[in-house]
Amino acid sequence: MPLSNRRDLLRLAMAAPAVLCASGLAIHAAEAATCFDPEMLPASQKNMRRTLGFVAMSADPAKSCSRCTFFTATATDCGKCQLLSGGPVTATGVCRSWALRN
Repeated sequence: MPLSNRRDLLRLAMAAPAVLCASGLAIHAAEAATCFDPEMLPASQKNMRRTLGFVAMSADPAKSCSRCTFFTATATDCGKCQLLSGGPVTATGVCRSWALRN
């Protein structure tokens, strides 16, 4: 659709920052979940994650899956969690059952 007047151009210019911000948030969310697609997990995995309070990005860098005793690395920034029956997790994630690896 061609721009027919200045108002159309102004509307487009005003919408651009919102679109760019939204796409940046989507990219960040995608980076946090590169190990697995949360939507594709079976219901049992989703329920276990909800029960354990799992989040893909820990608020405390010292407390993350990569430093947990139940975590086994499988690739860069990815791994499996014993508490989630070997389900995939991000190395930056954390849950309420986190335990520091010795």
